Amino acid sequence: MLALIVATSAVITVLIRLMRDEVILGWADGNPAAQAKLEEGGIALLRNDQIVPGFVALAVVAFIGFTLLAMVLGSFLVGGHGWARMVLTATAGVGVLVGAVCLKSHLPVVFVVLSALVIVEGLVLSFFLWHRDTTAFLRRS
Repeated sequence: MLALIVATSAVITVLIRLMRDEVILGWADGNPAAQAKLEEGGIALLRNDQIVPGFVALAVVAFIGFTLLAMVLGSFLVGGHGWARMVLTATAGVGVLVGAVCLKSHLPVVFVVLSALVIVEGLVLSFFLWHRDTTAFLRRS
């Protein structure tokens, strides 16, 4: 399940790069300063303006950080360290919250679908982390 979440995050990161203009337009939807820039010079002007967050850089850094965190915590969990289950649950909870925030943003439909998928994946991961078989595994280790 953790690998599936990492794979979904990779898809989101690539799509943010490929659909950069659509992401910027979604972000600009509720931003009066960005709307003014759009009216003044269109997406080309807005794309290069300082008010636009570095969505691609942020996505890449977040993906790398999350992937490394998942690998380390997953290996600790497999090694029988019960505390890793709590940290992975908290990490999944943050993923669910981020997914919920993305659902309320003005992003393209593909990001809404992927955000819903991330929410489901985080909930399923949490279920498996606290399943009776996982608890038995950690007690034996």
